[in-house]
Order: sequence, then structure tokens, then C-alpha cells
Amino acid sequence: MKKNKKILEKIIVDRKVVEYLAGGHSLTGITKSTKKGKGYVIKIKDLALEYGFIEPTTANPKVYKSGSRPLPLFPEALFPLKDGRSEKLIEIDEHLLGHKKWIEEKLELSWSPQTVFEELPIAVPRASFYRYLHRHKLMSKDLFKNIPEIITAPGESLQIDWGKLCDVDNPATAKKKVIWIFIGTLGHSRYRMVRVVERGDTATTLEALISMLEEIGGVTKKVTSDNPKVFVTQASRYEPTLNAVYERFASYYDFTAEALPARTPELKGKVERVVTPIRRLFESYDFKNYTQESAQAHIDKKLSLHNERKHSVHGLKPLDVFLEEESALLTPLPKLAYELETITYSTIRADGYVRFDKKYYRVDPRLKKEMALVISNTSLVNIYCNGRLLECYERITDRYKTKACKDHYREPWEKTLEDHGHYIKRAENIGADVGRLINIILARGDGFVDTRVVWGILSLDKKYHKNDINKASRSAIELEQISYAAVTKLLRITSKQKKRASTIEEKFNTANGKYSRPMSEYKSHLRIITNNPKERK
Repeated sequence: MKKNKKILEKIIVDRKVVEYLAGGHSLTGITKSTKKGKGYVIKIKDLALEYGFIEPTTANPKVYKSGSRPLPLFPEALFPLKDGRSEKLIEIDEHLLGHKKWIEEKLELSWSPQTVFEELPIAVPRASFYRYLHRHKLMSKDLFKNIPEIITAPGESLQIDWGKLCDVDNPATAKKKVIWIFIGTLGHSRYRMVRVVERGDTATTLEALISMLEEIGGVTKKVTSDNPKVFVTQASRYEPTLNAVYERFASYYDFTAEALPARTPELKGKVERVVTPIRRLFESYDFKNYTQESAQAHIDKKLSLHNERKHSVHGLKPLDVFLEEESALLTPLPKLAYELETITYSTIRADGYVRFDKKYYRVDPRLKKEMALVISNTSLVNIYCNGRLLECYERITDRYKTKACKDHYREPWEKTLEDHGHYIKRAENIGADVGRLINIILARGDGFVDTRVVWGILSLDKKYHKNDINKASRSAIELEQISYAAVTKLLRITSKQKKRASTIEEKFNTANGKYSRPMSEYKSHLRIITNNPKERK
């Protein structure tokens, strides 16, 4: 049996009692010397007589001397040691005997002993339940790993972890709100940092990590974490797939992102073991009046004291070790502050637009159905496809605007809708003064153009000659009457309308087109076909 502290104390006291008895001391004197009850001393006396360590003297039977059997060498026990919990253990075994098969089945399903205990149909003490598993050899050997000591060089590693702090009432929604703590511990100095957060999304996590790096004034060679979705898209025992946002973040700050395999928290035990102590530091905080700022101020004050206390491992103050041994070996922070990015995948539509954050950005339509990678910050949107940068747009911030397209991707009709140059060009074909008039119309209205007025003036060439329209436009400008009505009124006063062709033949004889011919030529062709029946066949 293992000689723990209590057993060793019992061995020492029993030996003293027997030695006092062999020396002729009285029971009352032995009680005072050993500070044990008289009943206990009498019990040891009876055992010593039974084992032959003492015997009564002939002169006085109540006085004893050394017996025929010598005392064994210290620290061997004089009498067999009994486990005082043996009766209780038998009672626990009787309670759990009917549930032994159920316990074995759950352990075979890879349930942890903690879960089995929590789901146990009967109530037994937790420690007694675990000792029951040990006695009956039900504890898996995998639960007891020999974890090697993790030695971290100065500036080598920052271990990070999350922990739930508590639930608080949210007045806005009348529901419970979960409060989390994001913890960072330097592997060498054990310098601790904590950030109180209310969300666990990528932006919040990276902002908390940035503030930690700014607090220590540099970057460690690697950052060790579990494999949550904000860091890892696919966990693996050998090579996890990092989240693209976190991978770019690690590249910007020049550190190695170490994502541990699943179910191996012991590999970052320097931060895992401090989650419970950090929660304890919030015991004196008033959660009824919770605000994120006050909670952060509370833990900052607590940690400032904690980092100046001697650590149990190296016996030094974490703050002193950090300043003297670790801070000088950190990689300097980038000169420009990191701007949080958003990375998503989107399929290129048939019209060439890529959807991002409920807005659309256009690329080459020939890449339709291809998968595009969109990387965006607060001001720019970069679109990649097959490892090649396609376009870079300014991020749309106008809530009423949904699409962005560069000129070289626009269709001709799209350019016409936004470019008024074609109006001026067509007006100048009628006359220079018509072009001046259209320019004035397009320039007024603070950007709003009523194109009906423009098209009304441009279509006057169907009824009037170009020279007449040009003169009327010049007069309208001089009179400062810039309107369709003014131009048409001047035309009716000063000009005559074009003469309409009375017959179809006259209409077609008007050779205005580049390839138009007189109607007589078509008639001669018809006569040739009619007079040559062979050719008609």
C-alpha cells in the first residue's frame, strides 16, 4: 500500500507509543506526549502485546518492557495497515453493480468518464465513481497519456484559446447573451492576456489577436490554437486547411499558424490550464451591471497584478521574464496597421457579374460559370479566378447602387445610356448651332437630362431641312428660349416642311441612301426576266 502522508504519520505515532510503553511510561503520559486519545493508546498497547513487541513487568503488571520480538526498522509499519474506506468501497460497488454493463457499453462508445458520470442513473460521489472505474479496470489506457514537457524558447510561441465566461441578460432582446474570453499566453514567460468578447466571428477574433500583438509590441514565430472555423476550414491530424482570411493575416504579420489536431488540448496546455483561473478572477465582478468595457477594465487590472507574481514553474515574475528575455526577440510589428479582409467564393454569372455582399462587380463574361475568389477590405474589392487577378473595384458603399462595371466590359448600348456624346454627334450632323443647343440642354438640370426634349429636336430632320433646323436653333439660343417648343415654333414661322413623295415610285426614286437606285432600273430587270422564259426557268 502506498505510504502517503497520513499513513506515514500513523506509522510514526504507533512506533512512538510502543517505544514509550517499552520504556515504562504510563498511559496518561503517553497520551499527553503523542496528543492522541487514551482509547487509541490502549488499542496500540493491545496490538503491541499481541505481536510481542512489549510484555508486562513482574513487579507491576501495568508497567511494560520490551518484548521478545524486536521492532522492525523505520519506516516499516509495526502493524498491518487497514484501508478505512474499505467498507465504503464495498457499499459503492453494491450500488454500481447493477449499472456495470451500462457503464461498460458507454465507455466502449468512446464516452469520456466525465460524461458517463453525468449520465449515471444513480447518484454517487464523483471521486468514488472514478475509483470504482480504476478498481474494476474500466478506465481506458488512452485517457492516461504520458505528455512530454513542452519547452518553448523566448519569442517562439503565443498560445490562444477561447472560454465561455458567463451568460448575461440582453435588455435589447430580453434574452441571454453569451460572454466569451479570448486568452493568450506566451509560451516562454507565461505572460497572460485576456480580451472580453461577445462574438466569435473572424473579424472579432482577429481584432482581439491584433490587440494582443500590439500589447506585447511584436510578433512571435508561431501562434498556436485549436481548429475553429475562423482559423481552419478543414481540420486534420497532419495538415489542416487554413481559412484564407487567417492565412493572409498570418502572412501579413509573418508568423506560422499552428492549428493543433482535434482533441489534443494538452499540446497547448500553457493556455488551457489558465481558463479556470481566469474565470475565478471575475468572481468579484458585478455581472448585473455588465458592460464590455467595464469587464475588460476589471480583468486588465487583475492581470496586471497576476503578471507581477512569481509563477509556479520558473519561480519568476512573468512580466520580468517577458521584458528581460522575450520582448527583444519578437518580430517587429508591420508599419501599416492591418485592415481586416473578407474572403468569399462566388460563381461568375452569364452576364459577367460576380456577387459579393449583395452587390455585383463585372468581369469578363467569357469566364461565366467559373469560380471566382473575392478578397475585399473596407475600400477595395479584388476578384481572382484560377490564381489570376481579374479586376480591382472600389467597394460599393451607396445603398441604392448595386452594380459596378468598367468601361471595357460595357456593351455599346450600355455606353450609350451613360455617355451623352452620341447626342452631340448626331446634332452636329444636322448643324453646328443644333449641336450648341443640345450641349446647353445636356448641361442644365444638375445632372438630370430629359432625353425627350433632345430626341424631339433631333427628329425634326424628318419634317424640316437641316439648314432650317440649324437657323431655328441659333435663333432659340439668341432668344434664350432653350426648349423643343421654341424651336418648333420658329420653324413653323420661318420654314416650310419637306415635300412628301406622292407615290411609291417617287419615294424610291429619291436616292438618299448609299446603295439606293432609281425604280426604273428595277423595272428593266423585271422586263428582261419576263422576255426570256428559258432564263425564268
